[in-house]
Amino acid sequence: MKQLNAVLMALILFVACAAPSNTLNTKDMPEWFLNPPTAEDAWYGVGVSKKKNPQLAKTAATALARQEISERIEIKVQSMVKNFMQESGVGETAQALEFTEAVTKQVASNTMSGSRVDKVYSSNDGTMYVLVEYSLEQVKKSALSAAKSAAREEALYNEFKASQSFDELDASVD
Repeated sequence: MKQLNAVLMALILFVACAAPSNTLNTKDMPEWFLNPPTAEDAWYGVGVSKKKNPQLAKTAATALARQEISERIEIKVQSMVKNFMQESGVGETAQALEFTEAVTKQVASNTMSGSRVDKVYSSNDGTMYVLVEYSLEQVKKSALSAAKSAAREEALYNEFKASQSFDELDASVD
């Protein structure tokens, strides 16, 4: 029985040592993934994905890179902390209970016209790395376009209100 226990312990130790580690392997990773480029006229985002289908891996990595840029543009953060404390009993027999919960939610929703995939790297194990560039000139154009669209909508609304007023005036004159 002792030999069986020793064999089982040796087997468990062997399996535990042979299990793959969750450490980041930077040997087959592009330099720009850990140190993305910086520029005065652009923002960069990186994404990584490992899938059996290389096209799906590239699509997922690109989406993650764009998400990283989108969070730089604007992000809404909601946070909540719940803290519960209770004590019952008297003196030495008192029982205390404490519970704390923290929840955070981040949401980014932006239109990113003009973002482009700058670099793609496929590692030996099939992991896909993507670098996306978003020109700040495009950010300015998008903001200007949104402002013009809002101004057009306001002008159309004002024209509608004026038309309603004239219709009301005509009705009251008749």
